[in-house]
Amino acid sequence: MARIILRDIAKTFGTTPILNGVSLDIEPGEFLTLVGPSGCGKSTLLRILSGLEEPTSGTVEIDGKDVTKTRPSLRNLAMVFQSYALYPHLTVAENMLTPLKMRDLDRMERLPLVGPLLSRSKRRDLMDQVSATANTLRISDLLSRKPGQLSGGQRQRVALGRAMVRRPVAFLMDEPLSNLDAALRVHMRAELSALHKMLNTTFVYVTHDQAEALTMSSRIAVMMGGDLLQVGTSDQVYSQPTNLKVAEFIGSPKINILPGEVGKTGTLTVFGQEVGVSCVTHGPVSVGIRSEHLALTSPQQAVFSGTETYRENLGSDVFVHVAVSDGQHRVVLRLSPAQASSIRSGDAIHIAMDPAHVLVFDKHENRSSATLARSHEVPA
Repeated sequence: MARIILRDIAKTFGTTPILNGVSLDIEPGEFLTLVGPSGCGKSTLLRILSGLEEPTSGTVEIDGKDVTKTRPSLRNLAMVFQSYALYPHLTVAENMLTPLKMRDLDRMERLPLVGPLLSRSKRRDLMDQVSATANTLRISDLLSRKPGQLSGGQRQRVALGRAMVRRPVAFLMDEPLSNLDAALRVHMRAELSALHKMLNTTFVYVTHDQAEALTMSSRIAVMMGGDLLQVGTSDQVYSQPTNLKVAEFIGSPKINILPGEVGKTGTLTVFGQEVGVSCVTHGPVSVGIRSEHLALTSPQQAVFSGTETYRENLGSDVFVHVAVSDGQHRVVLRLSPAQASSIRSGDAIHIAMDPAHVLVFDKHENRSSATLARSHEVPA
C-alpha cells in the first residue's frame, strides 16, 4: 500500500489550461474515484500520477518520495486502461507474463531462443505468479486463449490480472468498465469492490459514471473544469454537496432545483410557501431537493403543485416528472408503484418537501447553512 500526495498539479496544453492547481491526498488502501464530466481533467490527472504525462507545475509523492520526474516504470504503479491494451498475438498467460519479464529478466534472458535456457528457473517462478493471480481472478481456464477469443468481461479480468501480477503499490484505472454492456458493468462493479477488499491495496479509479463512483468508492473526488470541487464519502457528496455544481452532477435522477427566498428573519420560502427551514443567508437562493424527499400531500399542506408530464416505471420505483404550475419549472419525484397508480394523467399533483433534506445554495452557488425551523424540530 502507498500514500499518494498530489500537490498543486497544473497542466496546460499550449495555451489551454487542463488542470488548475489540483491537490489531493490518497490514503493507503483506499478506493478513491475521480469522477466528473468528460473533459474535466480527471484522466490527465491520472496520467500525471502514473508518469505518462508531466505536470506543468506541482509535485507527485508516493510513500513520501517525490516521483514527479521519475519514469513510469520505476513508480511501481499498475495502469488498467479503458481499451484493455492486451497484445492480440499473445495468449492470456503470455500477456500476464510480459510485465514480469520486462521487470525481472535482463536483456539476454528476454531473447527468444537463448533466453528460456538462461532463465528457466526464473521463468518457472514468474509462471507460478501468473497462475496464482489467474486463480484469484478465476481465469485459469483462459490462460491458453488469445484476446480475440474472449468476451469483454474476460478481457477486463485479464487486464486486471496483468496489473495484479506485478504486485504494485497502487492500481490506476481509467474508465475500465466503459466498454462493457450495462448488466456486465454492474457485475464488474461488485467484482472490483471485492477485489479491492481482498488485495487491501490503493485503487485510484477514473470514471464519468456516477453510479460507479457512488457504489465502489471509499471516497469520491468530484472534478469539473480542471478544478477539484469536493472530496468525501459517497454519502457526504450525495447528501452534503458543497456547491450547486456537485449537487447537480451527483445523483440520478438529477436533483430538483427550485427558486427560493430567505427573508430578513431567516425563513426560507419556495413559491411563497414556508418550507420549515431557517438560513443564515438572505435574499434569493437556489433550493435543492432530491426526488426521494418530495411527497404527495393535500392542497392545504403543499409547497407547490403541478401536473404529470412523463412517467418512468422502474418496477420497484416510479419517477414522476411534474410541470410546476408556475409554468417555468419541472421536478421529478420518486413514488412507490401504489402511490403512482393513484395519479391519473391531467390530475393536479400537490407536493410537500421534507425540510430535513432541503439544500440551500446562495447566489455564488455555494451551499448555505440551513437548519430546521423550530416548528419542524423533532421532539427529543
